[in-house]
Amino acid sequence: MPAARAQNKPQNQPQQTNSQGQAPNKQQQQQRPVAKPLFKPREQRVQDRRPPSEVMLEKKKWTWKRQFFQNMATRFNYYFHARVKLDRVVKTANRDGQDNYNILLPFYPFSLQSQGFSKGELDSVIDKTNMAIQLHDPRGKWIDDCFLLMGRAYFYEGDLENANKTFQYINIAFAPKTKSEYKTVVGAHENDQISIATKEKRKGFFGRLKHTKARNDAFLWRARTLLEQKEYDEVQALLNILNTDPNFPHRLDGDLAEVRAYSHYIQKRYPETIEPLKVAIDKSHDKVAKARMSYILGQLYLQQQHPDSALDQFRHVISMKPDPMMDFQARLQIARTNAQTTGNVAASIAGLRRMLRKQRFERFRDGIYYTMGVLEYPDHPEASLNYMKQSLKIPSDNLMQRAITYKGMADIYYDLRNYTEAKKYYDSTAGVMTKDFVDAATVETRKNVLGEVVTRLETIHREDSLQRLAAMSPSDRNIVLSKMVALMESEAAEKKKKDKLAAANPQENPAAFSMSGGGTAYSPKEEAGDWYFYNAASKSAGYSEFKRRWGSRQPVDNWRRSQNGVVNATNSGGPIEITEETKSVALGEVPQDSVSTESLAAGLPLTPEKLAASRKAVQDAWFDLGKLYYDKLENYSLGIETYDSLLILFPDHPRKPEVLYSLYVWHGKQNHTAQANHYKAMVLNQYGNTNFADIIRSGGLRDIDAQKKKEISAAYDAAYEAFRHGNYAESMAMKKQADSTFGINYLQSKFDLLEAMLIVKTDTLFAADSLRAKDTLQLSRKAVQAVLTKYAADEAVRNQAQALMDALNHRAELTDYLAKLEVRKKDANGVLLDEDITMRYPWQNPQPVLADRINTAKAPVDSAKIAAGVTGTLPAPMATVAPPKPVTPYKLTADNPFFVVLSFQRVSKELMDEGLNQFTRYNAAKHAADKIEVGSFVLTPNDVMLIFRLFPNEDKALAYFDEIRDEAASNIIPRIRPTEYNFFVISRDNFILLNSTKDLSGYRKFFTDNYVTQ
Repeated sequence: MPAARAQNKPQNQPQQTNSQGQAPNKQQQQQRPVAKPLFKPREQRVQDRRPPSEVMLEKKKWTWKRQFFQNMATRFNYYFHARVKLDRVVKTANRDGQDNYNILLPFYPFSLQSQGFSKGELDSVIDKTNMAIQLHDPRGKWIDDCFLLMGRAYFYEGDLENANKTFQYINIAFAPKTKSEYKTVVGAHENDQISIATKEKRKGFFGRLKHTKARNDAFLWRARTLLEQKEYDEVQALLNILNTDPNFPHRLDGDLAEVRAYSHYIQKRYPETIEPLKVAIDKSHDKVAKARMSYILGQLYLQQQHPDSALDQFRHVISMKPDPMMDFQARLQIARTNAQTTGNVAASIAGLRRMLRKQRFERFRDGIYYTMGVLEYPDHPEASLNYMKQSLKIPSDNLMQRAITYKGMADIYYDLRNYTEAKKYYDSTAGVMTKDFVDAATVETRKNVLGEVVTRLETIHREDSLQRLAAMSPSDRNIVLSKMVALMESEAAEKKKKDKLAAANPQENPAAFSMSGGGTAYSPKEEAGDWYFYNAASKSAGYSEFKRRWGSRQPVDNWRRSQNGVVNATNSGGPIEITEETKSVALGEVPQDSVSTESLAAGLPLTPEKLAASRKAVQDAWFDLGKLYYDKLENYSLGIETYDSLLILFPDHPRKPEVLYSLYVWHGKQNHTAQANHYKAMVLNQYGNTNFADIIRSGGLRDIDAQKKKEISAAYDAAYEAFRHGNYAESMAMKKQADSTFGINYLQSKFDLLEAMLIVKTDTLFAADSLRAKDTLQLSRKAVQAVLTKYAADEAVRNQAQALMDALNHRAELTDYLAKLEVRKKDANGVLLDEDITMRYPWQNPQPVLADRINTAKAPVDSAKIAAGVTGTLPAPMATVAPPKPVTPYKLTADNPFFVVLSFQRVSKELMDEGLNQFTRYNAAKHAADKIEVGSFVLTPNDVMLIFRLFPNEDKALAYFDEIRDEAASNIIPRIRPTEYNFFVISRDNFILLNSTKDLSGYRKFFTDNYVTQ
């Protein structure tokens, strides 16, 4: 151990030498023994992070034994469970009871947009297949099947991008190749045919037991994925190749035909769908899918006017014994088709009545009654409505059928022009229909628009009834009002009686009982989120409770009333219906228990003013109805009919030019040339100075293309932006240029309004004296009045022009008010602050009349002496003497708040805004405690300044004046030359005088004479 001891010696010990006194050389040092470590250090290994599948592919030989165990483990431990779970998810996500069988069915019983698939279950399928791929040898024959299951799970989950990538990977990774090939080449030529499929050897009995290639299935699933992505051209190319591919297996011929039929079906190419759909039905082995495709084929035959083939398909559906809903709907289709082809509706209804008596169709009775109603319409609308009401009475949990029935009744009432009832049933339809309901857009539109239509119809009906009551003789009117009072008193008495009985029997009062915590048919205790009417049990219990208490009653309005509300009035031209609206308008705020004929008569239009208001309400309602019918409901004939009636009832309607123009346009679109020319002539001859006549003369009826509309809109935007920025001359030039370029256009009303605003704005700014201002006011009013007259029908333009006219009419009062306005504010502590200084224009302040200004009138001249030529008697003219210099109005005050002013001369707005920002930063850094505010102020169009305020006394203002005057040129506003601005200090009273006189040079002289600034 000599080496170890040498290491323990002190560092300053002298080096050992040999016998000759020399230090040992390097060779001798290397020959000395070195101590060995006690343990051999562990070698650091690189961790292999590859999945087991890649490791097995590299290190494990693919023996028959390994093949057997790897394939068995992959198939039964992972693939089998994943496939069973996926099949269960797909089968449970059906649309039983949610399909609308009255229109073409969706091709599949689910849709990716509104599917009921469980995302958690599908994620579990993806995880299982991923584990099988990662943990097992990739040479196994079930790996491609696992990839196919993964792609299908992505597809049902709606992740179309990952599904497409998975199917593409199967196509490339599992393409057939020989061992000598380095890269896989997808596709080959065989007998002058392109082949991309994998050949399957399945001939003979044992060949049918061989494992299939999932790559061929992946082609069809990728086609379905591309169809959902609307890549129709790529799908068509892929299907054409597979259709002629000699290696594509015959076991998938049915699936190929199904995908081809689906491709045509979702593109609404229905005639081309029939042939591949027949092949798919013939080769399909899925009983449920086969029945659905047969039903769709029957619907397509009906659409293509082949009723016999359709009947055969519906009978074929019944023979396959599908689910009860499909069987029932096929029978209904047979009944409808027989009624349409033979015309024997009675026989079809008799067959449906037999179905009502059968127990197996009990759950479909609502659909049977609805079909009976459909068969009765349009020949017997009342019978049709009665059947559909019977359908709604059947307790059912089929919300789709309920929505269809509601819409059917709404459509019938709509066709009968009973819009009040139609509105109610469209509301009910919207309440129960699903988001993918085929007529959801129509239902929503009619529901909203019919609300407005009903409001106008009720206004017309109500006002007409009140006007007819007012037009009666006093004796006849008193008779009708007396009957109305009696009816209302009886209703009030009945209501009090029922309220008393309800209070005495709280157990029969559903509301009170439910509030106490109990549960009845009207207040079921359901789980959170379940609506009462979605619960069949609750509805059934409620129906039984209602029938027990009230008996069998027809579902009509006002079913609790003991008498109707129609009273025949003598000499009134017909019965006057006493509706709730009529009573409420006539009654006003009077309680029902104190109603009398006098109180009802008070609400009638008996005075000329009330009668005029009632007539105006009716006129406006008729006008709005025509627009609603034509523009929103697209009922063109009814819109034209409404405006024709309006012209007959109100020949002096205030908006008659617009009515005539609308009739001209509407008849033109319906190709009614004679009527369109008639109304065109009326507009041009009777209302030639209106905007509608200008549009007709300029060809405004022709459509304007999108590019021209864009150019017109850009021209208007540019002119309006120039107006906003004060470039009035430029804006007017742009408007004139637009008139020259585009003529009368769809934005003409806005262009004309802009021109009027420019005239008002320009003449207001440059009116210097009162005489010029008076002329300007007349010119401005004329321009605005022209817009009001020309665009009386354009409400938006009319309102803006009217507001502008009101401002012109009250110009003098507004100017005087603004000139004398003094805003007084208090801070948070309640201390009164100085008035706020805002921008004022020259016309906003009257010219000051100084007290010391001498006003001398000229001496009157004797006109008689001038006429006689007598001039010698006149005194000689005196020498011209300059008028005395007025005494300055500005005064020195010590007890006044002060401002510091920075006045600019010919400085751009950009530099002034920059100076405002720089001074704001300077005050925040140097005078934060003083709270000095900086604001811009326009004294005259040429005198713009910055105001620094508020200084409590003159000394502080002067100190700040000296500080910023020295700092401004070098630090704060270096971009502005000192010759373009100057500073001064001014008291608040003097600033008010300065704002009135606009005498800036006078105050500068006053400041120079009274303050030492050097």
